[in-house]
Amino acid sequence: MAKKKSKPQKTTFNPMTYLKTGNARKLPVYECLLPKNWELIKKFPVILARKHVNGNITFTSVLVDLLCTGAKDVLFFVNEPESFYREILQRYKEGMLLDFEPVSYELIHNVIFESIAFAEEFGIAPHEDFRFAELILDEDSDDFPRIEVPLGEGGKAHLYLNFDDERALYFERQIMKYGQTGTYEIIRNEFDPFFDGDELDDEEDWEDEDMDDKFSDTCFAWNEWEWEEFYNDENFENLPFDIVIFTLTRLPEYAYDEMIEEPMFAPFLEILHTEEPTSKYSFSKKEQEYMAEVYERLGFSDLEFDESDPELLEMIESGIQKFPKNRILYQYKWEYFQRSGDLPKSLEIALEMKEKFPDYLFGLSCHAQSLIEMGEVDSIPEAMNDFTKIQDFLPDREKFHVTELQSFYSPWIYYYAKTGQLRAAIFLYMLLEDHFVLISFPLHPLVEEALASEALKVVEPFYKKVKAGEVSKEEFVDLMMGED
Repeated sequence: MAKKKSKPQKTTFNPMTYLKTGNARKLPVYECLLPKNWELIKKFPVILARKHVNGNITFTSVLVDLLCTGAKDVLFFVNEPESFYREILQRYKEGMLLDFEPVSYELIHNVIFESIAFAEEFGIAPHEDFRFAELILDEDSDDFPRIEVPLGEGGKAHLYLNFDDERALYFERQIMKYGQTGTYEIIRNEFDPFFDGDELDDEEDWEDEDMDDKFSDTCFAWNEWEWEEFYNDENFENLPFDIVIFTLTRLPEYAYDEMIEEPMFAPFLEILHTEEPTSKYSFSKKEQEYMAEVYERLGFSDLEFDESDPELLEMIESGIQKFPKNRILYQYKWEYFQRSGDLPKSLEIALEMKEKFPDYLFGLSCHAQSLIEMGEVDSIPEAMNDFTKIQDFLPDREKFHVTELQSFYSPWIYYYAKTGQLRAAIFLYMLLEDHFVLISFPLHPLVEEALASEALKVVEPFYKKVKAGEVSKEEFVDLMMGED
């Protein structure tokens, strides 16, 4: 009897196993990309792609920081269609506004490995996934051709700390442990916002999918078909905030593109934004460690409105006694009373902060924020020292962090909305949109509510005309799509 042949087992391709075989390094180099101005921007993605015989691409993207942290983040993909590779590149170009150019493999190899070696001088290891990216790159041997790469700035490492970077505490700890005095500087936002109790809800409310929905499922990104569907549904009552604001900006009197041409608004445009921290540390190592401890305690505290945490307050006040010139600890104290619901006390702390640190931008915004929650609209200009433009308060600066822009202009949006100056309020709102502020740092709910309430006074009559058929579908869609 003939022996029955067994069916061949179907094998599953395992990218990790493939990389560990070393075969990825044997693939021919397909493309090496760097941003055109990489030497100036200092932190950027480096891309290496290799091509398989089937036409697919194995590639890695290493987020390189030439100033301090080396291989800060890593992506890698194995045996993917070229269309997927091109899609990733397009996302980089659109999302990071980067213009890539092809370069030699030798250059990107040196950029990556020299940045890593520089970071290791300060005890900073590359991102954990670099071990996989490294298997796509050539081996970094002693005889590999070397090209000089500009590292650091002014002869020093510059560590930029962002509060939402999960490795921030590690970076800070390592550079302070291994860096020699005078060889590095630490730069961070002076205030990492906690603010609303709404933003401190249960962790499940902040899953990635929810965040994607919050910031991508908005009418600001709708196409022609989606606006047609909205028109057909005729659901013009109880409009959500994004539709109210977007509709307002499409009406002639409130069109942002038109307002930026007006002389009264032009000076507001003379600024740049950055997501990199803007404030250099001027604190001792001991002081920094204490601030980090308070920050972590405040950030993860169970403190909610109408509650108190005496141990936390004592910790903050003890820090202020030890470091009386530390304005950030004063702001933590203000935040404590905001979150515990003692608004008169938070106002008192804000006023004390402004008196002690008159050049501190967040002192102004804390004062204004307390007034907003207390409903004292008319006092907001005084809280902001009557500065309506951020560059008037900080005249030596032309670039501002997105949190600075949000903190400075939010009170003015609230004030202008509450006092019936809707054009000014919507202009500032769109200015923040234009500087990519509101994606990561949305308006305080009370500010948003004030703006929406005033905007509805204009938008509701428009939608009554739409519902009555006085605005055709074609006219409506053309208006929303910005077509003449």
